Amino acid sequence: MIFQSYEYIILLVFVLLVFWFLSKRNQNIILLIASYTFYGYLNPWLILLLSGYTLVNYFSALKIQRSKEEKTRKLFLIFAISSGLFVLGVFKYLGFFVENFTQLLANFGLINSNLTLKIFLPVGISFYTFQTISYVFDVYIGKTKARKSLIDVSLFIGFFPQLIAGPIERANSLLSQIETRKNFKIQNFNDGISLVIWGFFKKLVIADNVAIISDKIFLLENPNFLLIIIASLAFGIQIFADFSGYTDIARGSAKLLGINLSSNFNNPYFSRSIIDFWRRWHITLSIWFRDYVYIPLGGSRRSNVRNYTNILITFTLTGLWHGAAWNFIFWGLFNGFIIILTRFYWRITNFRVNLLGFVMTFCFIHLGWFIFRSENFYSVLLSSFSNINIDLKSYIYLLMQVFIFSLPLYIYGVYEVMKSKKNIPPGLNFLENIYTRSVIVMFLYLGILILRSDVTSDFIYFKF
Repeated sequence: MIFQSYEYIILLVFVLLVFWFLSKRNQNIILLIASYTFYGYLNPWLILLLSGYTLVNYFSALKIQRSKEEKTRKLFLIFAISSGLFVLGVFKYLGFFVENFTQLLANFGLINSNLTLKIFLPVGISFYTFQTISYVFDVYIGKTKARKSLIDVSLFIGFFPQLIAGPIERANSLLSQIETRKNFKIQNFNDGISLVIWGFFKKLVIADNVAIISDKIFLLENPNFLLIIIASLAFGIQIFADFSGYTDIARGSAKLLGINLSSNFNNPYFSRSIIDFWRRWHITLSIWFRDYVYIPLGGSRRSNVRNYTNILITFTLTGLWHGAAWNFIFWGLFNGFIIILTRFYWRITNFRVNLLGFVMTFCFIHLGWFIFRSENFYSVLLSSFSNINIDLKSYIYLLMQVFIFSLPLYIYGVYEVMKSKKNIPPGLNFLENIYTRSVIVMFLYLGILILRSDVTSDFIYFKF
């Protein structure tokens, strides 16, 4: 089931109609039924996969907490983590490994043809794999307690608003809310509706319309350099509006149910360095890799060489997490190298850039998006310089389309920055009024009805 479907709206409305009249236990039961209905609606066998993840991590966490022998605790930790990573590896990376291994053998003349292995990728598997790893690991280090309620743990792993594309939640944040009875609050209802409508506007109006431009350019065999720039800018808007739109719908849906999910974005295109960007983009994933990969590797506590190596390892895995393809790996390495160069520059100069840093970061981000989006980015980039066809009028038209669709994101971003700094001009204070927000939500809804793209697609991060 997908958010932009009538089935999802019906499911959410049905849950809301009965949810508030139930006890805590029954609230969680109805949410769990809704979650498994949501996940198994198109492919019922996915329920078995999610149930398997849940049972392995539920019993492993209990064993880790109850056992007094460190060897036993570590054994169950390794079992839980390796089980999740093995299943993820089979579904997501086995085909990539087979394809590249047979290509290598073919290059040496050991076989005559390449073997391609296509495996169905269960939607959301990367997200709930990481969420379960964080649960058992936090139990192991004593950061959280293993829960005895299978219903609560099942809901923590399978909560339907954030199951498919995050945010990646921690036990201390989400489980603690699951374990308490939720009471209806009008403020939560208003905030939830606002987030859901804003999320749908981002997806259906901004992301899907800009996707038409970026997709058409990336399908060209030999685009020139100016078209590549436009495509990268368009994709930058597409992936931000698409993914943050999903997050807003997820957070809004959860808030309607009295649950607060983590914010995954903080105006990432206002960043003044790549380091700053990764503190603002897909925040829960960045924190996950920091806590469970970068810091265990030694973080910044080792020598500069070791620190830089840890950064490259972390970002290589970040790229690989996004997909089993070389362009994702190179995208991760690209971000890692830019972060290393930034740290090295700061260390030798003790200088922090502002406007220049913003411009350079914006360029680096979108160069990264070009690598991320284009499977053959190196050959496309090289061939673009040989294509000198320039139709300036058409380029300006495409660029203006991208700018117009991105304008709501930047206007909202500027307002959020002013709000966070408590620097809202007196004339704009009315925007915080509940009646004004209701009018804005109404106009956003009308905008969805009138301006939504004729061609819509699944959320980008469903692929990961």
